[in-house]
Amino acid sequence: MNIQPKIKVEKDGDGFLAEVENIDGLYAFGKTEKEAKKELLNVIEMTMDYHLEQVEIERKLKNDLVSQMPSHAV
Repeated sequence: MNIQPKIKVEKDGDGFLAEVENIDGLYAFGKTEKEAKKELLNVIEMTMDYHLEQVEIERKLKNDLVSQMPSHAV
């Protein structure tokens, strides 16, 4: 997957909406453009933390399955 993410900031009501185009769920609201970008950074960091935790869980599951597989002599 070769995504070239772009951050878009638009006026939205009484503030600004910052979002990463083409990636669902990566958006944030702030009273100023700067605040919206700062909040978006927090959303991105939380999303990355979540995905890293998921990778660790999947790695442990994979290792458990591999350890249960019979080894074959060559």
